[in-house]
Amino acid sequence: MEKDAGAQESDKMLVGKIHDGIVIDHITPCKSSLIMRLLNPSADTTLVIAKNVPSTRFGTKDLLKIEGEFLTSIQIDMIALISPHATVNLIEGGKVKDKHVVKAPTRLVHMLDCENPKCSSKGQLSSFSVSVQEPIEHSYFDCTACGYRIFYKDGIEQILVKASDGILISKERIQKELLDLLVRKGGLRLGGGFTLKSGRQSPYFVNIGALTDGESLSKMRWVLAGFVWLIQSEGKISDFDFVFGPAYKGINLAALTCEGFKEYTGFNKRYLYDRKETKQYGDMRMDEQIVGAGYYKEGQKVLIVDDTITTGQTKVESIEKLSLLKGHELVGVVVFVDRQEVGDGGKSAVQALEEKLGVKVYPILTARYIFSLVKTSLPPDQRAEWVSYYKKYGTAPLE
Repeated sequence: MEKDAGAQESDKMLVGKIHDGIVIDHITPCKSSLIMRLLNPSADTTLVIAKNVPSTRFGTKDLLKIEGEFLTSIQIDMIALISPHATVNLIEGGKVKDKHVVKAPTRLVHMLDCENPKCSSKGQLSSFSVSVQEPIEHSYFDCTACGYRIFYKDGIEQILVKASDGILISKERIQKELLDLLVRKGGLRLGGGFTLKSGRQSPYFVNIGALTDGESLSKMRWVLAGFVWLIQSEGKISDFDFVFGPAYKGINLAALTCEGFKEYTGFNKRYLYDRKETKQYGDMRMDEQIVGAGYYKEGQKVLIVDDTITTGQTKVESIEKLSLLKGHELVGVVVFVDRQEVGDGGKSAVQALEEKLGVKVYPILTARYIFSLVKTSLPPDQRAEWVSYYKKYGTAPLE
């Protein structure tokens, strides 16, 4: 039997051992370049491609090692459309933590465009069934709406183009993608004079409400689902049944998390959100105070997602409504931005919230991280205002 990735001497000579990341082994010779197109790693990703490496099982193979990046189960299965015998090894601490044999998806949703001009799917979400053949180039895809067939050689380019939008997941990539989105779409406002709910006058303001176009929603879905999957795969949170989004901005974030989690991992989760006013009509049993509560069963687990944390008070008010879910278990709180400010009693808002809920808070971005990337573009007076503000309200100085 062939040894695990990196075990053969030839592999060791061609590629160095990685500490944390992924190793894609047993790639069909000369197909590693196509997998690279599918994964679309960022320019600063550390990776090695080895082509035509000797293989006991296949004669020769390609090998791909990527440091500091991870894949979801659906993404692993997409690799099977290029190299059906590939294996994906998750590396942690220099050792193989988990090993996946790829499996081609049975259906492709919105990955191919039907070429039949009379197809009822025109302008709608397309769906194709997948028929994998040996060799893979003989595979084909059938439109579920009209039966029109697209062959591998004609459809693989479409699949690669549509699937390659940020498919690799790492904390650094998620942070950069989110911050870039906030800057481009006006979600990060600079210049000072912003009054927060706490009454503080902030030198900057993060407004998730600015991210309302289709591009922003698509990117937020990837960011949220990717980050949640990442901290779960790292063992920081356990599996969960529901995603709770505190009204109002948290509602969209919870919905996007569930949608993205289904698309990228294959796991189907439900979301919940609280009402500002108690419902007085219709099916009050289902969603009198928490929408979606009718699906809840005692003992199920809940993950909370929201936009920002400043003092943490508004989070507590919304989250306290979860007490209506008898016997629920919180697994953690994910927020887009931790402003890293002190709350009541001189404690950090995150620390106070963690003590109140008994779970960890996991921010995607922090004020310190944002400042480290934007400070060179700030005028001297604005930079000084940030530093002064965080000397007064911050949990740690920015410089």
